Amino acid sequence: MAIALGKNRCVSCEKDKATLRCGGCLQEYCFNHSLDHRQELNKQLDDVEVTRHLFRQTLIQQAAEPEKHVLIQQINEWERDSITKIRQTAEEAKQTLLKHTVGHIKQIEVDLNKLTDQLRQSREDNDFYETDLRYWNEELKRLARELAKPSNINLRQETTSFINKIYIGITERKCISYT
Repeated sequence: MAIALGKNRCVSCEKDKATLRCGGCLQEYCFNHSLDHRQELNKQLDDVEVTRHLFRQTLIQQAAEPEKHVLIQQINEWERDSITKIRQTAEEAKQTLLKHTVGHIKQIEVDLNKLTDQLRQSREDNDFYETDLRYWNEELKRLARELAKPSNINLRQETTSFINKIYIGITERKCISYT
């Protein structure tokens, strides 16, 4: 607080007295109120020091446990949400496939029964040639392929993403000097 003596009005008691001008707020205070003003400034400094101390504790905790940083928590939440979306989509795809696979297997079974009947009848009648054997072998291979990978069912993956990507943007921090 700078000292400038003169008769001015005190901002606190509003009386014309010898005053001191505060170098910070530039207000005029009588001697008694300049001490009060100084005490208030000291109290505000105490508050700043308490805030600084609490911030220091937070900084120490962050340094000791960086995985608890709020941005890490946001990434973890994004990860959980993305995994949930993937699981839901996979479950829906599985249910759709299972529903259609049952019908597909029944159709293969019908075709296999027809082939079985043809084989049985040909054996009973002892009426078959090499061409019949090739046809039946090819038909069995076709049914095996159909069972393994149905021709009427295919899996596709779209190139458009239904999960939002997460990016980390980092800009250079400018040094700020407090003097």
